[in-house]
Amino acid sequence: MRRDFYSMISANKHFHSRRASAGIAGSLGICRGVRVLFAVACLLSYVSTSEAGLKIYYIRHAEGGHNVVKEWAKVPKAELPAYVGNANVFTPKGETQVVAATEKLQKYRFDFIGVSSMWRTRHTILPYLKAAGAKGEIWPELHEFGGGSRILSTNLPPPAGEILNAGTRVELPPDEAPYFSLREDAKNDFKLPPAKEGVKGEEQESAIQLVVRRAVDMIHKRFGGTDEAILLVGHGNSGKALLRMLTGNKLADIPSMANTGIWMVEEQPGGQFKLEMYNDAPYEKDGAVSAQRR
Repeated sequence: MRRDFYSMISANKHFHSRRASAGIAGSLGICRGVRVLFAVACLLSYVSTSEAGLKIYYIRHAEGGHNVVKEWAKVPKAELPAYVGNANVFTPKGETQVVAATEKLQKYRFDFIGVSSMWRTRHTILPYLKAAGAKGEIWPELHEFGGGSRILSTNLPPPAGEILNAGTRVELPPDEAPYFSLREDAKNDFKLPPAKEGVKGEEQESAIQLVVRRAVDMIHKRFGGTDEAILLVGHGNSGKALLRMLTGNKLADIPSMANTGIWMVEEQPGGQFKLEMYNDAPYEKDGAVSAQRR
């Protein structure tokens, strides 16, 4: 009887011990679960905060005949390939770049695509639009221009005359019409006044600033504060002017944009943009672009 009594106590003690152990283990499991959930929440909070800004990708057109004039400068005109000097024809290298760019862009997801009205930009992006089943919107403000060195200047005179939507009518060939649309407020290119000697081209620089500011304002109005990704298709010179105005930085150290090279900026909480990539390479802290990717 005594043996049975002690056996019962011993068994009961082991039972309570197991139950206590199970309770402790359960509590520890709950604590671990809470810690894991808290860590996940922090991670998601960090990701949503750091990745929530609007991303603008900008690709320059493929190499056109106008881009290689200097390379062929010493060759007799009668011996020049037909594409040399022609801005509406791609070089053999440019044609290869279009194919590569089409493949490269398919790695991204874009919520919107804005395209300069010029032939070389439309035909750089056209194969991608066809492959992706997408449509681009013509932005005359992305048209190429000369100048722009004073894009961040604060002491230019006010723009004079009609500039926006005052230039040549934008015409889309019938075979391109399914892939591009025109904005109701921008069916013409802009018109810049000629640069004048003696006033250091201030009138033209002021007009350029107006054009680029118009593009920046549209970006903020239509996409600012979102987590969308948009693609703009443009040019080397006007593309750098846009980049400088978006970042508020002269970026004097960056090289020329490569044909079909991409830069990307991300919107910051204050509405300014930070350069994250240039010519397909990460933009480094000191402002230099990775040498191996230039």
